[in-house]
Amino acid sequence: MMISYTNNLFFLVMLLGSFITMSSSSWFMAWIGMEINLMGFIPLISSHSNKRCSEASMKYFFIQSIASSIFLFSFLLSSSFFSIIQSISMTPWMTSSIMLLSLSVKLGASPFHMCLPTVSEGLSWFNCFILMTWQKIAPLSMISLINQKSFMILMIIYMSAISGSIGGLNQTSLRKIMAFSSISHMAWILASMLFSKTLWILYLLIYSILIFSIIYNFLFLNMFHINQIFTNQNKNFNMFIITNFLSLGGLPPFFGFLPKWLIITQLIQNNMMFMISILILSTLINLYFYTRISYSSILMYNNNNKWMKMKKSVPLTHSIMSMISLFGLILMSISFSML
Repeated sequence: MMISYTNNLFFLVMLLGSFITMSSSSWFMAWIGMEINLMGFIPLISSHSNKRCSEASMKYFFIQSIASSIFLFSFLLSSSFFSIIQSISMTPWMTSSIMLLSLSVKLGASPFHMCLPTVSEGLSWFNCFILMTWQKIAPLSMISLINQKSFMILMIIYMSAISGSIGGLNQTSLRKIMAFSSISHMAWILASMLFSKTLWILYLLIYSILIFSIIYNFLFLNMFHINQIFTNQNKNFNMFIITNFLSLGGLPPFFGFLPKWLIITQLIQNNMMFMISILILSTLINLYFYTRISYSSILMYNNNNKWMKMKKSVPLTHSIMSMISLFGLILMSISFSML
């Protein structure tokens, strides 16, 4: 009981740190908020007494501490106290580039993305959900305040789209597949920041809903590898997982296609055809290994032995989340047409 109370306390500290960062009016307070968020999330990772959780917590703490130090160094260089150093050796473009690099490390975007799959492999499904959704909010809110159409942010978008899609091709661990999928989706979120301050919030909200529905299914069935999906004998769960995977990949007419449709429209209006090509190709690669999982789980024949216990019945929450993925785009299109 004491462990649950302490976990709730650290969870509230993590939320408080993110809110401080999002509501801060200075870079220093934003840095303090990120450190409070980090101090609240590390005990949640290491709450499980096994070697993988301890290793993941050490890796995450070490990498995030380096990113925080670089971020602190970058905005100190732009302050009035270091104006002499700034006028001699540093320019505003170099300062913002260093800041973007440190925030990309915290975000888990490419080229500093390799820590995210290794850390997520040692986490529980609940901590994976926090790592891939809530922990992205504070760095994204600060990136939205920096100069958007710089060369550095464009390179991060291109590299995240390519590395996130190619990295998930040869993976058998579901947690690593979700981590590489998160890296690929970060490219879409950063691309949406180029044109709108609110479009990336909509994309992150829809992405959080979809990834919650997938992780909830994996948590209920205690799945961690692809082979467990193949041998699962409850076809209803397989259909729910397949529907949410295809929606996460952005296949029309599923719900996940809606934010990508809006981003593609903005890119076409600004004549950024090269970025559209990279993002769409990376999405097709993501859909390839999503479809590979779905195809095998549907068509592979499983023997229903009499001595094997059947899985639990499908809860109502699974059906509701899958219906959101399936009919969300249709409902949103109808609501947009009525406005």
